[in-house]
Amino acid sequence: MGKRKADSPPRRVTVGTVAVGEEGKRRVREALDRGRISGGKFVQEFEEAFAAYHGLKYGIAVSTGTDADAVAAATLLARGAQRGDEVIVPALTFISVANAVLHAGLVPRFADIDADSYNLDPEAVEAALTPRTRAIMAVHNFGRPAPMAELAEIASRHDLMLLEDAAEAHGARYRGRLVGTFGAMATYSFYVAHILTTGEGGMVITDDDELARLCRSLRAHGRACDCKVCVLNVDSSYCPLRYKYGDDTDIRFHFERVGFSSKMNEMEAALGIEQVSRMDEIVRARRRRLEYYNEHLSRYEKYLKLFRPGPEEEISPLCYPLLVTPEAPFARFELTKFLEQRGVETRPAFGSIPTQQPAYRWMGHAEGEFPAAEYVGSRGFYLGCHQNISDEDAAYVVDVCAEFMERF
Repeated sequence: MGKRKADSPPRRVTVGTVAVGEEGKRRVREALDRGRISGGKFVQEFEEAFAAYHGLKYGIAVSTGTDADAVAAATLLARGAQRGDEVIVPALTFISVANAVLHAGLVPRFADIDADSYNLDPEAVEAALTPRTRAIMAVHNFGRPAPMAELAEIASRHDLMLLEDAAEAHGARYRGRLVGTFGAMATYSFYVAHILTTGEGGMVITDDDELARLCRSLRAHGRACDCKVCVLNVDSSYCPLRYKYGDDTDIRFHFERVGFSSKMNEMEAALGIEQVSRMDEIVRARRRRLEYYNEHLSRYEKYLKLFRPGPEEEISPLCYPLLVTPEAPFARFELTKFLEQRGVETRPAFGSIPTQQPAYRWMGHAEGEFPAAEYVGSRGFYLGCHQNISDEDAAYVVDVCAEFMERF
């Protein structure tokens, strides 16, 4: 299919990609020439374009996807939550989700996943609820939509805020609707290995006026200056709201809540503006790779669980996760080592945060409490599935997998 000639250079098929276009480079140069590198007009343009792509009113750009989760979660404290109240999160996801809840002054309450979808199991969410639960954070792991209908019903019935972490799922759809549009807010990461990348960076999107205002305040230390213009230094003219609390109180130095320092800069936004305009193109290219791998690796489904969408789901793959089944006559590390030695990058599938990550031992969870997350955490890994993987690269990945499987 894609055999490499003996004298050809080693092939490297990466997990992530960076593709900066000429328009993005032009905007970066413009920001530098203007001497405006902190948040300004490009950040505002990026916020508006990303929110508009999802059909929502507000985007609040921040410095990382982790900060996006923390800022979104911290809004709960302005809506009646107390420090130490809980947010339901999946036991298996990237550790930043749990960390962000802690950063916000709340506590992650873990619920097990469904091992087939890698996403929250609604029954496990119900079982995890306590009197201190204030929100559910649904994470669309690896780009596959979480079961939003069931989670929305649980949130509504228990009067909980529903948040979406779509850091890995830009452009994914559930029942024909973009993920990120089901909850009160959705968060995104633009980390270098993600679907839309600005190097670092993140975003909160919402249709709620008050939540947008709170997020703008929280990303800037909790200051009272929370409109979407002067907080980004877009307009240097006199602001009529500057002394709304009295002649001796400048709202730029008046802080109403404990916040964060988590603003996006102009260079990051300059890269993001271009990529939003290419979002559908990027997602289509990633789905073609997903479909190719599913087609050509299907012969190994006895030993490997492939990445397939469920009913009414459209995956936007951050990556291509695989799960080594119990029937496999090999261990995960044997396959991933073989792939890595032949230039195919791999990553483990996160692990169960409460029982497989040492950072969360302090919470006192015991192995066996989250069986699905632990199963995926010990047997799962992922490959690259991005738009810069060529047809030849994809064929090479399949060939390397075939070479390994021929041993058994």
